Amino acid sequence: MKGYHRKRRKGFSTSTIRANILRIDELPLAELYELTFFQKQDLDKLKEFLEKRGKPFGIHLPFVFRYASVHPNPTSLDRTLRNDTYTVNIESARFAKSFGAEYVVAHFPNAKQKEAWKDVYDIVIESLEHFYELNRIIETRLENVYMNDYFHSADDYLFVLKETGCTMCLDIGHLLIDSEIYAFDPVSFIEKLQDFITEFHIYYADLKTYEECHHAPWGDSLNFRRVLEVIKGFENVDFVAEPSNDCPNLLSRLIKFLEVML
Repeated sequence: MKGYHRKRRKGFSTSTIRANILRIDELPLAELYELTFFQKQDLDKLKEFLEKRGKPFGIHLPFVFRYASVHPNPTSLDRTLRNDTYTVNIESARFAKSFGAEYVVAHFPNAKQKEAWKDVYDIVIESLEHFYELNRIIETRLENVYMNDYFHSADDYLFVLKETGCTMCLDIGHLLIDSEIYAFDPVSFIEKLQDFITEFHIYYADLKTYEECHHAPWGDSLNFRRVLEVIKGFENVDFVAEPSNDCPNLLSRLIKFLEVML
């Protein structure tokens, strides 16, 4: 993975404040920030914040742009939705580069997808070509999604990462949900992809919790503890706290993990 940074960093996603520009200064001090879904009118304030903190940052696509159906659809059977996702991703990536971002994070494949999209040759080829192109614009990290019935194994992601040159942003919450649904070991999943992982999104999720709290800061399942234990051994990756703001009561546990345990 020549060209990628070689330092272990701890950061915060602006999901912590739900991309509310009025609360931007509430973000904890960190070595890295990841910007989520702001509005274009927020850009001046964001620049001011980033200049004041003086830290590197990444951008979670689509940033200040928007997909036609809210969520990205890179593997949808609907060609119009796929093309919209590709177009918005390219526009967002070019803007992220000009804005000074170090990298972008993009979801792959569709979340909550039941169709056998891998059997459609055009979709497979189009998506691989798209993310290869995206990674040529700016360092692109593919984030694992959840509930894609035909794409959820480590081998699935390994193939795409090798074909596109992208690296992996491993979302722990999505991983825990998929391991629950498809009955695989999340630690083995991480170990198989370890050479391609450049970032972890850290928060807790299981099927029940996800319905009550989008990204819970903390949880107490055995697999969550196992995953946290294994990621402690990673060097040269970014550890980004990505809780939502709807369940803030356990945020201090996540912050303590970042500050003390890692």
